[in-house]
Amino acid sequence: MKYTSEQLEAIAAKLRQMPAVDKKKPNHSKQDAVRVLSKEIIALQKRGYTLEQISETLRGEGISVATPTLKSYLQRAKPEKKATSKAKAETPTVEAAKPTDPAKATFAPKPDSDDI
Repeated sequence: MKYTSEQLEAIAAKLRQMPAVDKKKPNHSKQDAVRVLSKEIIALQKRGYTLEQISETLRGEGISVATPTLKSYLQRAKPEKKATSKAKAETPTVEAAKPTDPAKATFAPKPDSDDI
């Protein structure tokens, strides 16, 4: 099937008149929600609120999460602590343990013996 220029122009005009589509924002899981809200939850704990109270508040806002689950999600949301450079500096290396001068070595190898 072939199309005339008039048909294509009419289709183009209709396409230009179509409204913009609203992109849907991604939905978050309960764990994602706790991760996003973790700073506020920790601040509430510092102010004296229990996880049970916070869990009840979240349920009131539509995030149905049990207290043990909330505790677990909060533990997962905390960033892992990395080893400090000081701890790495204190760890001896193999090179540091080797004597640099063979004359100063405390161990002298002896020839093998058949007397065992």
